[in-house]
Amino acid sequence: MKYKEKLESLISKLIATPSTSGNEREIAEIIKDKLNEIGFDKIEIDKYGSVTAVAKGKSDINILFEGHLDHVPPGNINAWKYPPYNAKIVNDEVYGRGSVDMKGPITSLITAMEEALKRELEINIQLAFVVHEETVEGEAIKRIIEEGILDKPEAAILIEPTKLNVAIGHRGRSLIKVKLMGKTAHASMPDLGVNAIEAASEFIIRLREKLNQNLPIHPVLGKATITPIKIRCQPEGLPQIPDEAEVILDRRMIIGEDEDSVLKPLMKLLNELISSKEALNGFVEIVEEEVKCWTGASMKVKDFFPAWLMSIEKLEDMGVKEIIKTMGGRYMVWDFSTDGVYTANSNIKTFGFGPGDWKMAHQPNEKISLKEMGKAVEGYKKILEVLEKKLAV
Repeated sequence: MKYKEKLESLISKLIATPSTSGNEREIAEIIKDKLNEIGFDKIEIDKYGSVTAVAKGKSDINILFEGHLDHVPPGNINAWKYPPYNAKIVNDEVYGRGSVDMKGPITSLITAMEEALKRELEINIQLAFVVHEETVEGEAIKRIIEEGILDKPEAAILIEPTKLNVAIGHRGRSLIKVKLMGKTAHASMPDLGVNAIEAASEFIIRLREKLNQNLPIHPVLGKATITPIKIRCQPEGLPQIPDEAEVILDRRMIIGEDEDSVLKPLMKLLNELISSKEALNGFVEIVEEEVKCWTGASMKVKDFFPAWLMSIEKLEDMGVKEIIKTMGGRYMVWDFSTDGVYTANSNIKTFGFGPGDWKMAHQPNEKISLKEMGKAVEGYKKILEVLEKKLAV
């Protein structure tokens, strides 16, 4: 298989380098050194820890290939056939945390770029490998573009796994905090209090029964969803009725939904509980957080990441149909959220292409096919060739 030795060597090194969100220092240095070795003109690690690189072409047109350095933790080690950071190769498949999401795609892209840089380029190639995509997608690439580390590109190719298809969008994501207030009392006399846990439980039941089934549906992106992912209360662990409960909800959104339309129905459910005295007070809001980067810098983020769907007509104006024909793929949408929440919503023509089955992401025994990675090398070279032909006019 063409590129086999290069692909095996680099993906093994990357998988053997753990890089959970906020701990990407070592892999950033490895990728920076590799990009320098293959001939990129300008390579930087920004103040947040993301790696960027530029290879200059004959025109002022920029295209961006974008991926992320971080991965989720391996979870229960006993659920893995092979140690998650050993990069075990069995027949055609490489096992390991981050193999498909996204050290395999990074390996294929870098291998393709090494080939591409052997000739004169018609346009400028930009690369960005960002931190904290798994926690706050879109935020690191937003800072790279808006702080002028890279010029705004004409097109962005997200190298998330697509099984060599072309991804054109996905639902948005928001994290919502629901706070319910009650009244403390001794646990032996619960009737004297208002139990915030009970209020939170009733809120979740009504969420499922009244709201979830009425969420909007998009003909391409599918149905909006909402589900609780975290609950806590205080005081806790005492013979005392808790007077505060907090529920964190994961809300997946379709095109056209905004903060107001997402929060209003939830506030209505909360007000019903307050009116019936099942809760005394409360509020609903989009989560805001500050994530720490390995460099010591931090990013303040509101966890509201809009949906996006790229026009097939616009993509085919850039020659994407030719890429699909060459790779034998199709148009698709992702189930999960990506950095496209920023690029596509910033008037950058955005699509996704990468090796690997996205359904393997975040699972134990995550794996990727070396053969598919090799095909992705040719796919990235083809994307560059087509965009040079269409944009450098």
